[in-house]
Amino acid sequence: MDDNIYILVFYAVLVVFILITFFLIVYIKNQSLMWQQRRDFQASEILQQKQLLNAVIESQEVERKRIGEDLHDEIGGTLSAIKLMLNVAKQSINDHDILLPTKQLIDKMIVDVRNIAHDLSPPGLTMFGLYHTVDAFVSLINKTGEIEVIVNHQPLIEERIFSEKVELAIFRVITQLIANTLKHANATQIHLVFKPNDMQLVIEYMDNGKGFDLSILTKHHGIGMQNIKSRLQMIEATYTSESSPDKGFKMNINCPV
Repeated sequence: MDDNIYILVFYAVLVVFILITFFLIVYIKNQSLMWQQRRDFQASEILQQKQLLNAVIESQEVERKRIGEDLHDEIGGTLSAIKLMLNVAKQSINDHDILLPTKQLIDKMIVDVRNIAHDLSPPGLTMFGLYHTVDAFVSLINKTGEIEVIVNHQPLIEERIFSEKVELAIFRVITQLIANTLKHANATQIHLVFKPNDMQLVIEYMDNGKGFDLSILTKHHGIGMQNIKSRLQMIEATYTSESSPDKGFKMNINCPV
């Protein structure tokens, strides 16, 4: 009789153990499924955000290109026509004190319109690629005499390793970094280094400006810095930045090929 009771107790404990094990397995599977669904949802949300960001930036570039072409073709053409009319009019007007300043002002406006149009839609990017376009932009900055921008290629690779879309994003990031330095850093020199290889393009950007507390930038992104982050995210590039008061600013960008 006692043996039967022990056997019954044993089987009862065994059944309880099996049930507990079963419910644990079901619970663990459900938790695993929930975590997988959550990861899938987060990945889907990130993908949607990236697609939305791409769409916004692409629409901005289309609008930039349209405005740039209108500036170059319409306003630039009109200013050139006015300049031609002044050249004709000066033959019959003797007041050079009026004509000369007017002509100089129109010449300046033509150059300004051309520079704005090229900045909105850099024409050299499609034909000559990233390096040529950056060099042309840097040349314009250096001509102002306000700051010296030194570009170094290690090594210089002539063939294009990125699509035009990626090159445009990189170009926008570089011009925004230079604009930030010009506006805020009181720097006298900028170093821009390109280090391409088969796996990635490393871009080093450095200025010798007054620098700033990087923790403040981390908490309060300006529009320019937010644009930089968005464009780098769009092309799946990573970056690190360094700065402190009186130590200048440095950013390293890694763009996967």
